Amino acid sequence: MKKIISLFFMIFTMGYAEVGDYKSDFGLGVGLGFPSGYEFKGIYRQSEWFSLSLNYNLFQIKGFTKDINETDTKLNVTGDLIFSTPGIVINYHPFGGNLKLMAGFLYDLGGLEVNANGDFNVDVNGTTVPTTVTGHIKIKLGQTYPYLGVAYGYDYESVVHLEASLGVYLVKKPEVDLYFGVNSSTAISNILDEVSGLDPQQKQKIIDALEASGGNILDLPTIAAQVAGVSGLTLPSEQSLEDDIVGLIQDGYSALPEFMGYNLLPVISLGFTFFPFN
Repeated sequence: MKKIISLFFMIFTMGYAEVGDYKSDFGLGVGLGFPSGYEFKGIYRQSEWFSLSLNYNLFQIKGFTKDINETDTKLNVTGDLIFSTPGIVINYHPFGGNLKLMAGFLYDLGGLEVNANGDFNVDVNGTTVPTTVTGHIKIKLGQTYPYLGVAYGYDYESVVHLEASLGVYLVKKPEVDLYFGVNSSTAISNILDEVSGLDPQQKQKIIDALEASGGNILDLPTIAAQVAGVSGLTLPSEQSLEDDIVGLIQDGYSALPEFMGYNLLPVISLGFTFFPFN
């Protein structure tokens, strides 16, 4: 019984830690989180109860690849997934020391982007025109990601302090933006050749308008209808492709619990902070 009581007081004393033991109110930290990636932060100790950290996370997957096969579409999605997020976290130290409760958010600098290449079957009034496309896919999981967590482990009596944390990110349903282009206007010309009653001038106007709009082949049916009144052009549905890609992403965290419209993504991290100022 005495050993249990002694152990309790030892743990409580470690968690309490005197503020006077701190070498500095400012610190610079690095760490590694799973699955959040590399973590960098600057810390300011406002009082024995509160501290503030400015965070930056960098998440990368090298050589990502995925195939999408549908009736009219075959795509190979490849690239390096790079996820860059700065943010701010407020820390509450309930015992004025090593243990802290964290709340804050990270801001999405642009989402994820991967390359895609493959084949579309374009339908022109019942005639199928195979078309090779290249492009990219942009993925966003929300503009900001709220974060909640708990951390323990600083040794404030030294200059370098080790910390382990457990938290959750609150992520939204993915939003996807697709762009698919072709290597030359010849591919678009081959598609338009199958449109009956379309003269060369109208064809060129459609090609020019598509290039001026950015060259996304998914916009071809709309532009052809606006420029030359062309109907009967059917490409793979952009919404269907987006749904397929969103489904692939959601499969990765479909087992995660939900809270107020968010999926809770757990994060475990380990890092250290250097307090260089006396």
